[in-house]
Amino acid sequence: MEAKAEAGAHFVLVHGACHGAWCWYKLLPLLKKAGHEATAIDLSSCGIHTLEAHQIQTWSDINQPLIQLFNSLPPQEKVILVGHSMGGMSLSLMMEQFPERIKAAVFLTAFMPLSGSSAMEMISEVQARIQSWGDTEFIMGENGIPISFKFGNTFSRQILYQNCPTEDVALGELLRRKFPIIQGEVVFSQERYGRVPRVYVVAKDDKAIWEELQRKMIAENPPDRVYEIEGSDHSAFFCYPHRLAEILDEISSSYNGI
Repeated sequence: MEAKAEAGAHFVLVHGACHGAWCWYKLLPLLKKAGHEATAIDLSSCGIHTLEAHQIQTWSDINQPLIQLFNSLPPQEKVILVGHSMGGMSLSLMMEQFPERIKAAVFLTAFMPLSGSSAMEMISEVQARIQSWGDTEFIMGENGIPISFKFGNTFSRQILYQNCPTEDVALGELLRRKFPIIQGEVVFSQERYGRVPRVYVVAKDDKAIWEELQRKMIAENPPDRVYEIEGSDHSAFFCYPHRLAEILDEISSSYNGI
């Protein structure tokens, strides 16, 4: 992509479970080269954030870095919010809380819940397909309900990163952290959430949120646009960053006047 003469968009990138801002390291320079501003954040207890997963109780807790970022934006500035995987839950809540600050919300092979859904319900749909979490580590609470988890290395190689360069697989093994399992529902309204244009990016070779589940969410909660990345596993930011950057650049042009 060549740098554009017109003003670029401000992309805010939200990672999925166990990951952090670091997972966007390939995408950030591509967006900036195309003339955009791009901000990658660590959700609470992720990346280099100082809290640990067991200290997180609610979606509001985990979204605090995002909320702080939105509160710090200059007046009238709007962003394009991009969320991967579990990050789609955070996107949905931010759309409800800050609809006037979001030009568009982009769900990158992400959970795109119906109002009243919970993360556990979405995880259960994934489990029904993959059957086993392999060497993924689950931390159990006093009542026997899991309170956090961390993807195992073997599981990640086979399910999350199967088409990724080996260097990125190694990076994930070094930097993934435990992620809290939030029990609360994600609730939003047509009046606020519904004001924000939504885009879904389908990863065609995803073995975690497989294509059929992505298409099911699209059918149940139709977005304004749908893009596809052929051959992409669950981690398009690693295996197809240039194609992802092209899609986001096109989305920016489509919603430039909002």
